Amino acid sequence: MEHPDEPKIGIIIHYFRMIINFGNKWLTLSNWFLKNEKHIFSKLEQLMVIITVICIVLLLTVHMFPYWLALIVCILLIQRVVEFLIVYSRNFILNEGRIFTAFKTPERRGQWLILMFSFNMIQIVLIFAIWYRLMSFWEPASFSKALSILDSFYFSVVTMITVGFGDIIPLSTGAKWLVIAQMILTFYTLVIVINGVISIHFRSKN
Repeated sequence: MEHPDEPKIGIIIHYFRMIINFGNKWLTLSNWFLKNEKHIFSKLEQLMVIITVICIVLLLTVHMFPYWLALIVCILLIQRVVEFLIVYSRNFILNEGRIFTAFKTPERRGQWLILMFSFNMIQIVLIFAIWYRLMSFWEPASFSKALSILDSFYFSVVTMITVGFGDIIPLSTGAKWLVIAQMILTFYTLVIVINGVISIHFRSKN
């Protein structure tokens, strides 16, 4: 319930909340598999471990898949990036979600969010590495050199942490757009997620 003296929410926030809540209902794994799960947070930890292992296996083997199957894998992996944006937007912009009712202290809440954030960051790096690897495998001219498995992972890491040594350069339009997407996601992560986690810990200290 809104306070009578509180300013009304603008139309941008209103529709942003609608989009995020719609995505949370239909596009997140927790609502697909763990909607009515009592011990959802321990199950989510197990799910994150499983997904991380799957991403590692995919990075090592996806170039051996038939083209159609590799393409399906790439499309399915988009869900992980979308879920990352949805979940952390709900937690750090809208302050919604079960985590605010399940954990009674900000310190415990912050610890769990840091754990999940770490798993998500690893997954994001691996997912973009998979995409870079396949793009280079299908079209070697996409980058300044053909990317091996290690090169793909390395390039994903340096792009995510915005280092950019310049030894690997995206050349094709698709490769450039993919790099732009990862850099935007990194900016979102630095501004929204890390700031949110730090603020939770400061609130717990105070």
